[in-house]
Amino acid sequence: MSHAASLRLGVRPSRLGRCLGERMAELVRPHLGSAAVAFTPVAEEIDRAGDVVGWPGAWLERALKAGDVDAAVLSVKDISPDLDPAITIAAVTERFTPFDVLIARDETILDELQDGAELSAHTAIRRAQLLRYREDFQLLDVPGSLDDRIRILDAGGVDGIVVSASAVEHLGYQDRVNEIFTTEMILPAPGQGACAVLTRSGDRERLRLFKHLDHSIARSEVECERAFLRELHAEPGTAVGGLASFDGATIRLDGAVADPTGKRHVRDAEEGESGDEEQIGARLAHRLLLEGARRILAAAAADR
Repeated sequence: MSHAASLRLGVRPSRLGRCLGERMAELVRPHLGSAAVAFTPVAEEIDRAGDVVGWPGAWLERALKAGDVDAAVLSVKDISPDLDPAITIAAVTERFTPFDVLIARDETILDELQDGAELSAHTAIRRAQLLRYREDFQLLDVPGSLDDRIRILDAGGVDGIVVSASAVEHLGYQDRVNEIFTTEMILPAPGQGACAVLTRSGDRERLRLFKHLDHSIARSEVECERAFLRELHAEPGTAVGGLASFDGATIRLDGAVADPTGKRHVRDAEEGESGDEEQIGARLAHRLLLEGARRILAAAAADR
């Protein structure tokens, strides 16, 4: 960096948000010269149920646009699918494990949980697919961070926690994982496991700073998943799953839309070549809308 005394990195106000910020700072530090990194937690609006209002990353995006921070670091799954043109994804770093995992007591796996087992599962697509797999599960809205939920689990407050493998990795709970779910069981939310840094679109200095961190495979997968989500026009908190896999030549995108109970569920896949990411996502979204996703999404919007 040419002149700034520090780089103000906006992060979500949680230990996970700070972990993502610290990892990004470590990656970019060789390119910073004498500039220091200052972390700025950006508060989110929380409703009475304890949920973030809107897309979780929207508050960081606003702080960035207002000039309160120089860049923002967050999980791609939290970024608004329709970014303000003043904001851009400067880099997507190498992706962590995108799958979901189970944390439970006594090395128990999902199929061994008793009837009516009580599970903490925060995302809508995670909850819908768990109920589709076993409708007897009792899914609880357990407030707090993963640290808080593990304390509740250990105290006997729930029977298990279903959470992203990447959150587990960042927070150091790998030794607590009982089971890693295949995508046939739980298809993750679009962008899960990927970390991005946002900058202002016209900030050439920060765009140059972070371009070294962009991982081409992760970027292609994320662009495909975000195009899928964008074409669905799904509201925040809707049960939408999407995961792309890129082998360097061909991209395969699996996508799903479900109602909160998991009983109404459409899923399909689309493939294409590198450079066709936006079209792959759009094609799959249009197909799912015709196959029943439109009715599911309309019903979800009417219930809000």
